[in-house]
Amino acid sequence: MEQLEKKKMYDVTVIGMGPAGLAALVYLLEAHLNVIAIGPEVGGQSDNTPEITNWPFIPTLSGKEFQEGMIGFFENLQAKFPEYLYTVKGLIVSTAEATGKMFKVTAQTIDGEMVFFTKAIIIATGAKRKNLPVPGAEELKGKGIAFCGTCDAPFFKDDTVAVIGGGNTALENILTLMKYAGEVIAVIVTDDFTGNPDLRQRVTNLPNVKIIRNTEVLEVIGSTKVTGIKLRDMKTGNEWEEKVDGVFPSIGATVNSQPFSDLVETNKLGEITVGVLGETSANGVWAIGDVTNVPFKQIGIATGQGITAALSAIGYVESLPSTSPCEECAEGSPSLKEKILTRQKQEEEFTYPDVTDEQFFQEVLTRAGETLLMVRIEGCGDCKAARPHFLKAQKRFPSMNFITIEWEKNPEVMAWLNEHEKVRAAPTFVKISSGREIDRRVDMQRPKEMIEALTF
Repeated sequence: MEQLEKKKMYDVTVIGMGPAGLAALVYLLEAHLNVIAIGPEVGGQSDNTPEITNWPFIPTLSGKEFQEGMIGFFENLQAKFPEYLYTVKGLIVSTAEATGKMFKVTAQTIDGEMVFFTKAIIIATGAKRKNLPVPGAEELKGKGIAFCGTCDAPFFKDDTVAVIGGGNTALENILTLMKYAGEVIAVIVTDDFTGNPDLRQRVTNLPNVKIIRNTEVLEVIGSTKVTGIKLRDMKTGNEWEEKVDGVFPSIGATVNSQPFSDLVETNKLGEITVGVLGETSANGVWAIGDVTNVPFKQIGIATGQGITAALSAIGYVESLPSTSPCEECAEGSPSLKEKILTRQKQEEEFTYPDVTDEQFFQEVLTRAGETLLMVRIEGCGDCKAARPHFLKAQKRFPSMNFITIEWEKNPEVMAWLNEHEKVRAAPTFVKISSGREIDRRVDMQRPKEMIEALTF
C-alpha cells in the first residue's frame, strides 16, 4: 500500500463508500486493478435509516445493522486485496482532466491535502436529504423522523404521520404512507401542492389525509421519539401543536456533486447526468447512486449501478496504455509532455513481449535454449496480476527467453499448443526447450509460484 501511495497513480478512484461505492469496489478489486477509495465513512447514510425493508431477500434490517454489515464487508476487502486497495478518509476538493488520459484529484484528509492521479473515476457521493431547519429535527432523526416512504412506511402502521412539503416527493410519500398509517397530515407552506397534477388529485381524494395549508413547522416535539409538531399559520400567526408519531420531511435533497461540477454535466438540480452504464459527459468518469439523475433513489438500485459502472470502468482501464505519470507532465508542462508520451509508448511495447505466429515457429521453436511462454487474453485481470511476476522473472533469468502470445491474435501458436493438451485458462505458462513443450502450469490464483516452478 505504501508503494501505491508513493506512485500517486491509480487505475480507478472510487469516491464514496456507501452501498454503490462498495458494490463497485468488489468488481474492480476482483479484476486486480489498483484502486483508491475515498470517503468520510463506510456505509453512507444508512445509519440514519431506522429500518430497511427493500433489501432483496432480507425481510427487515435496521440501518445500523446494515451499516455494520457494510463495514465488515469492506474490512474483508481490505484483507483480501491489500496490494490493490488503498483507503483514504476524507473529502474531494477538486477533480480535473490531466494530460495522458488521466485525472488529477485533490482530497482533504485528516492528515492534510493529498494530490494524486487516476485513469478513471467512479463518483458515488450520494445526496443528503434536507431535514427541517427547526429545533428537534436533527436530534430526532432516525427516532421518528424519516425521509423515504418506500423504505420506512411499514414501521408507522396505524400511526399518525406528518409529511412536510408540497412537491412530488411529498405526494409520493403520502400515497405510500396511506397504505400503512392510520392518518397522514400534509403540511404545506402554499395554498396547494406544487407537484404533478395527477398525484395532487389522488392525494386530495384520499379520506385519511388531512391537508394543512399556508403553514410552517416551528418545532419537532419529543425526547426519545417524535410525539408531535408545532405549527404556525402563516396568514393569521396562530400557533398550535399536532400529535404525530412520525415526520417525513419531503423538501428535497442536496446532491453531493459540487467537486465535480466543472468535470461532468449536471442538471438543474445538481444531479450528474448519466447513461445506462453510469457513464458521464467526461470519458473515463462514471457516476452512480443518489448523486445521479436516475429517478429512483433506492439502495438496491444504487448497488446495481455500482456493479454496472465497475464492469464498464474495467474494460475502459484495460484498453488504456500503461502510463508513468508525473505531476508536471500531467498538468500539461510542454517540456515534459513529449517525454511522458515517449515513455508511455516504450512501456506499452514492453507491457507484454508478444511474438507473432511467424516469429514463434521461426525463432522460438528453433532456439536451443529454454523459453517461458505466457498465454494471455486481452483485458484479463488475472493476466495483468501475473504480468509483474513474469517480467521480474525475465530480469532474473536473462539466459531464458520470455515471450507472450495473445489468445485471439496467435491462432497458429494456439493450435500448436493444443495438439497435446488444450489451453483452457489464462494465464497459462508453458516451458519450451529445443522446440518442444516440456512443462506447463495453470493456477490463476498463484502466478508467482507457477512461474517460479518453471524457471528453477
